[in-house]
Amino acid sequence: MDDATIVFVDLVGSTAIYQSLGNAKGAELVSGVTEWIGSACKAAGGQVIRYLGDGVLMAFHLGAPAVACAIEILRLQGEHNASLPESLQAQLKVGMARGQIVEAPTGWIGEAINVATSLCDRCMPDQILATGLAIDQISLNSFARFRNLGRMFMPGKSQPIDVFQIEWRSDANSGFQTVRGELDSAGFDDSKPMGGIRLACLDKQVTFDRSELPIIVGRHENAHFSIFDPHVSRMHVKIYEQGETLVLVDTSRHGTSVRFSTGKTVLTLHNQECVLHDSCEIALGKAFNLSNVPQITLSFVN
Repeated sequence: MDDATIVFVDLVGSTAIYQSLGNAKGAELVSGVTEWIGSACKAAGGQVIRYLGDGVLMAFHLGAPAVACAIEILRLQGEHNASLPESLQAQLKVGMARGQIVEAPTGWIGEAINVATSLCDRCMPDQILATGLAIDQISLNSFARFRNLGRMFMPGKSQPIDVFQIEWRSDANSGFQTVRGELDSAGFDDSKPMGGIRLACLDKQVTFDRSELPIIVGRHENAHFSIFDPHVSRMHVKIYEQGETLVLVDTSRHGTSVRFSTGKTVLTLHNQECVLHDSCEIALGKAFNLSNVPQITLSFVN
């Protein structure tokens, strides 16, 4: 197959669904959702290339119908959830990438598939993350807005890639039915030399010079920025410099969430990396809305 836009739609919290409904009813709900997603893909001109338990992997020749299909799936599922009790609601998340895929005896393979699934792993519920290549074909008079999240490292790639959030809700902060921003309009500005970073948590504040990187944040007494909280792993995150890029990697058991000051976008990392292109808040756990999750702020120092 020529270059294709890969869309991976994954059901969030399927384990909790099985625990709540039991194996038989849980399997029926999950199967019904994935079958409906597959039908929506085909109706939009896409091709289902694999069912992955509680997820669906799809391919589109062009980026615009892929984005439109992803948005419609989340919109319709949200409307459906509104009419159901919480135990029966199924939330979805979407990762998108573009590249060449080939059909092998074991199924379709290609770097774009790996990137789309990796992006989906980093999504919060109802979130769509896409690479720059996946949305680059879409015209400026398109139906969605794309927020530049900067560059992120993906498994198997030596260089970070541009990642965007597709803002599809009508109540999104940046508005719906507006044009996307330029692909290079945001992100870490290599032209501005970084002197260092400042980390703060409650009444603790430490400034690290660029020459002191890498640093470790965690519960270990020898961590460069220690937080003695039972919810924090001994070595929770590592912050280091790769070239002119500042990178955070989660090395914890429970995960790390990052929220940049330029928007409300939250990235959830599970032993994964992201580029720190702006000042941000870092939750040393799965979510910012959990009261027992310690949070730190990171800011750049010139």
